[in-house]
Amino acid sequence: MPARTKIVCYDDNPDYGGHQVMACLAVEALAKSDGWQPVFFCSPENVRLGKRLKEIQTATSNLEIRVTPFTTRKLQGLRNRFAKKTVRALRRLLETANPDLLLCIQGEIEDGSLALCAAKKMNVPCISYIPVPHRMALMGAKFGTMRDVLNAYLFKKPDGWITISESMKALLEDRGTTAPVEVVHNGIDMNRFAPHDKTAARTALGLPANKTLLGAIGRIEFNQKQQDFLVRSFSNVWKGDKQMHLVITGDGPDRGRLEKLISGLNIRNQVTLLPWQEDSTLVYSALDILIIPSRFEGVPLVMLEALACGTPVIGSARDGMKDLLPPDWTFETENSVALIQTIEHVSGVWKNEIDPLKSGVRNAYTVEKFQQNFEAALRRFLKVTR
Repeated sequence: MPARTKIVCYDDNPDYGGHQVMACLAVEALAKSDGWQPVFFCSPENVRLGKRLKEIQTATSNLEIRVTPFTTRKLQGLRNRFAKKTVRALRRLLETANPDLLLCIQGEIEDGSLALCAAKKMNVPCISYIPVPHRMALMGAKFGTMRDVLNAYLFKKPDGWITISESMKALLEDRGTTAPVEVVHNGIDMNRFAPHDKTAARTALGLPANKTLLGAIGRIEFNQKQQDFLVRSFSNVWKGDKQMHLVITGDGPDRGRLEKLISGLNIRNQVTLLPWQEDSTLVYSALDILIIPSRFEGVPLVMLEALACGTPVIGSARDGMKDLLPPDWTFETENSVALIQTIEHVSGVWKNEIDPLKSGVRNAYTVEKFQQNFEAALRRFLKVTR
């Protein structure tokens, strides 16, 4: 039997997000394969990631889970420059796993970047999986413009990149990388994301049965996800309209601020806040339109999931929304008038336009294709770097 390729995956982010959902699907496929032996270093603070990895470990018996004592912190790109001892310590830790390939899982360029620095001192190729290589200034990060300048060196570190769309590939190249970039589209479980009966879904979630339900799903974080913008836009147009109702699903650092905003606008009877739902298909089925008002995204899983369920989606004209949705299903970011106009337009046309979108997602964005393409990309990198 040929020797397995030992791939060491590294993620020291304490928060669990969509890119880690996809990374775990990739690791799951590698763990099921006879050709790979995956080891995953993760932060003990990331409980959801640890739980998901243990599920993979139990199902495959071919995943070793290890803990990293390091954690991505604010201004990590700057911290790396003054952390020679820490970089050496991480290098020694990673070398104990005897890797043939290092896969650094990054939400954005600073996440897990300590491993990019450590990898440069190791005699193994390093690949970054990075769905969101946006500039910090665009993302509204503190000292964003300065950090973009300071972080430029990180785009020279990996031997290759895996990202999720042609737009993100172009962005990586714009940021200065000269290493090869592979595009691997996200995938979702098409058996899971099939529509429920709308009335039954609304009843199960305790939502109004006979109103027009607009909704958003995701981490409640105003800077990126813009739930505050959505609530204000809704209030400006539909406050007091008994037919219109807004549903916001998720948890996050700005949930308390969102509750205060809703109370301050005096629209509590028109807004329902739901916690994160394990069965998000119920939410997609209950909504009339899903709205993604984000200032930036990669390719949002919620967009793919909702379209797979046949629920119309409108989004800001950025990134994955701009790439996948019809132009008149998108709106200028942070433009309340454009948002409302797009809602009204899509409300009238979506039934005639949803089928091609639904079919396109269900054919091109499957878990199976994602896993196959991810593994193929890794093998191509190995062939080039060896």
